[in-house]
Amino acid sequence: MERARAFAKRLGAGLGIIDKRRESDKKNVAKVMHIIGDVAGRDVLIVDDIVDTAGTLVEATEALLRAGARRVFAGVTHPVLSGQAMQRLAASHLQELVVTDTIPLRDKAVCWPHLRVLSVAHLLGEAIKRIHCNESVSSLFI
Repeated sequence: MERARAFAKRLGAGLGIIDKRRESDKKNVAKVMHIIGDVAGRDVLIVDDIVDTAGTLVEATEALLRAGARRVFAGVTHPVLSGQAMQRLAASHLQELVVTDTIPLRDKAVCWPHLRVLSVAHLLGEAIKRIHCNESVSSLFI
């Protein structure tokens, strides 16, 4: 919650939370339970660390739209995009998925027109340089 609040503050945006539950006996399966916050009439950005099968991301997108969100975008660090992920995303109402190049994209993902890849090369290079020079790395994220 603390990280989510800080992120929303830096964006100058409101904060909403998607309450999800994972079924303990099923890997990569989560169910959206509640949306906490008012998303009606707003553009929504989902922020997550990883997208694997895209099931949760697609379900969250649909739940947000049912709650009145105008459009839904997602920013995810690691785009695993395994199994049926690209089929799920292509059939979803997600406007755009922004990911980083921390892992190679699968061929199917490269061709999806709603996917944008941002490079972290400069950030990693700067972090390595700062470590080598005994400088602050945390100041990169302020």
